Amino acid sequence: MSSPRTAVLAVGTFAVGTSGYIVAGLLPVLSAQLHVSAAAAAQLVTAFAVAYAVGSPLFAAATGRWERRRLLVAALVVAAIGNTLAALAPTYGLLLAARAVTAVGAAVFTPVASAVAAQLNPPERRGRAVAAVFGGLALATIFGVPVGNLLSQHIGYRAVFGLVAVLSLAGAGAVLAVLP
Repeated sequence: MSSPRTAVLAVGTFAVGTSGYIVAGLLPVLSAQLHVSAAAAAQLVTAFAVAYAVGSPLFAAATGRWERRRLLVAALVVAAIGNTLAALAPTYGLLLAARAVTAVGAAVFTPVASAVAAQLNPPERRGRAVAAVFGGLALATIFGVPVGNLLSQHIGYRAVFGLVAVLSLAGAGAVLAVLP
């Protein structure tokens, strides 16, 4: 069983994972409502992936001296801001930019969370702790994406981005409450 600290980190990766993966299922709706081609809508996935890939090493270097708990909270807040901007974005271009902002939060959170999970656990539990953190990403694919897509049919894609923002903020609050 995971410790509460590790579970909080897994919830955070679930939030940022859902942020990253959810757009793939929303592409038809986004294409129609934003009046862009399917190929253009798919660039929302690409923007997230590129910002994540480029941002992760850059922000790791830039934030290396930050206190880990503060960095994890900041990363989840950035992801929440990105999702809030996505929920409010009136145009495709602004949604594209919001996706990049969200990716920056995810790019910082995921590697730091796995490192913190390893630090917080004794050597014999480190592998399981890191696996639990990355399990949050797997659960985002298994549950977050389908539930988000289902909800979007009833409450709209903007509300789904808003819910993911709330989940990210809840994760930030949990990190503050549980991590040393």
